[in-house]
Amino acid sequence: MPKESYNFKLGSFECLVIRDTISPLELDTLFSNLKVRQMEPLLRNYNIPAGDIFEVMCLLAKTVEHNVLIDTGWGVGEQPNSGRLMPILRANKVQPEKIDTVIISHGHPDHIGGNTDDKCQPLFPNACYVMLRKEWDFWTSMPELPQTEASVKQKMLSHVRKNLIPIRDHFAMIDYETEIVPSIRFVDAPGHSPYHCMLNISSGAEQLIYVSDIIHHQLQIVRSDYCVFADFDSEQARRTRAEAIPWIASNNLLVFACHFPFPGLGHIIKKVNLYDWQPVEIKNS
Repeated sequence: MPKESYNFKLGSFECLVIRDTISPLELDTLFSNLKVRQMEPLLRNYNIPAGDIFEVMCLLAKTVEHNVLIDTGWGVGEQPNSGRLMPILRANKVQPEKIDTVIISHGHPDHIGGNTDDKCQPLFPNACYVMLRKEWDFWTSMPELPQTEASVKQKMLSHVRKNLIPIRDHFAMIDYETEIVPSIRFVDAPGHSPYHCMLNISSGAEQLIYVSDIIHHQLQIVRSDYCVFADFDSEQARRTRAEAIPWIASNNLLVFACHFPFPGLGHIIKKVNLYDWQPVEIKNS
């Protein structure tokens, strides 16, 4: 059975990676404008594993005063091996009622699917859900999404109807410059969705950057111009990635990449004229 969670410390904060979903990965689907044969030389030359599964992971951070959950995964029943957030929290002795802050990085289904139950009630009843104001306004306007396939558009908007709009009263909409809770703030990273955000978490001298969906696969660290099928604005996503990767590397930030191989933690390092992924070493148990 695959490992479902991973505990680590960031300064004085206790953090938990939660493996919400494991899906088959087809690179032709993820990178819809590329063929596997185009990617194979890069994967081989830079020793990048193609991977055969796609992860959806959430992050819990226990700060001095708050229990903060970042993104809520797919939710139960969306697909096989999805919606494991709640049982994994309970297995780690974290009760949903004890989570006081739920931060949503952007409005895509695999990041908001665990917001509510099957009656559209909040699964974290005592939490303040937090989202960037512009991202909330975009998705709850039920946009046309003309560049999106009909089936993908339908899924996106059905999740908005179930997992955002019914719990409007539980949400606080904020702007970039507002600190969400002490030591956690949004970082502007548009493109994958119109007002997509990363998150910066700091404790003492240690910092973590939650890259959310600016990077889905290690290949995008070597080739920041590679975009995925769900990018709202591919050109903007490329620019965001091209700026973010050198910044992350130069500041030696710990990275949490929620779609990378479990547990999604590592560093982006510069090797001569390219950037590469250096995962953290974890013990198998």
